[in-house]
Amino acid sequence: MTLSGMAVAQIGISTANPQGAFHVDGAKDNVLTGVPTSAQQSNDFVVLKNGNVGIGTINPAAKFEIVADNQGEGSINDFTFRGFGTSKLPAIYFTGANGTYSAPTNLVKDDPIGAVTFIPRVNNNYIYTSGSRITSYYQGDGSNISTDLRLSTSGRERIRISETGNVGIGTTTPNNLLDLGTSAGKKLAIWNSVAGDDFYGFGAAQNVLQLFAGVPTDGNALMTLNKNGRVGVGTTNPQANFHAIGTRRFENATGGSVPVGSVLTATDSNGTAEWKTPASETVVGDIITGAGIDIPFAGVMTLRYTGRSITLPPGKWAVTITQLTQVVGILDTDDWMFVRSTFGEGNPALGSTATQSPDVKSPSLMSFKVQGPASPGHSQQFDVAQGIVFIENKTNAPKTYRYIVGNTVVGGSPVATTIIKSFGGTWSESSIYATAIK
Repeated sequence: MTLSGMAVAQIGISTANPQGAFHVDGAKDNVLTGVPTSAQQSNDFVVLKNGNVGIGTINPAAKFEIVADNQGEGSINDFTFRGFGTSKLPAIYFTGANGTYSAPTNLVKDDPIGAVTFIPRVNNNYIYTSGSRITSYYQGDGSNISTDLRLSTSGRERIRISETGNVGIGTTTPNNLLDLGTSAGKKLAIWNSVAGDDFYGFGAAQNVLQLFAGVPTDGNALMTLNKNGRVGVGTTNPQANFHAIGTRRFENATGGSVPVGSVLTATDSNGTAEWKTPASETVVGDIITGAGIDIPFAGVMTLRYTGRSITLPPGKWAVTITQLTQVVGILDTDDWMFVRSTFGEGNPALGSTATQSPDVKSPSLMSFKVQGPASPGHSQQFDVAQGIVFIENKTNAPKTYRYIVGNTVVGGSPVATTIIKSFGGTWSESSIYATAIK
């Protein structure tokens, strides 16, 4: 031990050259005169006359300063607090008060309590107002223990935990358990690319909640929910409760069961809806090139394809048939023929025989009667036959039905060459159309 001048009252242990009021040279390697080098100071402990304590330095600039100068990484730079048994909760305490140590007074709202700060050296200096910091401020009235916690990076506050436990990111006044502030744009990423150009998550604008999916850095939200309850898909400015731009798909409970042309229809007073074939839906029939067949005045049991058809979506349909009949030939007054028509299936050739479809329901036939006379001088006789046939398509897809005619009954003794000419052909009066039955 060395006492260096009673007037100065410096005490040195393992050094004859104490640099403060109390100086311990742990490795006994300090110089006898002058200032020890940084390497020599690395094992020193010093207390200055102003009360500053230094470890690894002889010039502590704060009440307690530790310096590790190029001594490698690892435990040499660590601070270890060990607790055992009833002392197994080591802690570092920062207390704050107004007044003096001997006469402390209570804090008031927004007084700082303590901080842990991380300061980088930049521009040849340590900027104590920059870097990162964890700070606590008092938020009470002097009679309670309300405190907050603030996290700053790069000299700016980023996160605040209020005295009530609310967490604010981008706001200093969090009003909810997690509050992301009032800034507009992308707010919460569920997933994003390293480059930040494939954003999946949530955002906000004034009075709008936004949903992003696969959006680049400057991309717009794909879905929005406005304050007025309007939902937008493909638009950020919905003009109705639900406003979508682009194609939409709504399925019934049974997939693939929605007929083409269906409308969304309420099924109860609560507004539950399903796709239904509209009661007013109309389908117009088709006709092939060269349609129309001649029907001889003779009794036959078969039905033949006329060249007309109609394609019906699933559901029940009332099919209205209107056909012009032109008699060519000679009929006596008591000559007549009763003709039946209906619908078949498949893809028969024009004029070939076909059978009635099982989808045809009662009334299943559109029938008509042609009655003489038709004299040689007036050999052409015109009339229009009209009727309705019901069809129910029970499949999940549109189905084509072929208009067939025949199954005739003849009365009298008509001339064998007399016919109904080009029945089902391109007469302007002839048509087939169907109306959906609700």
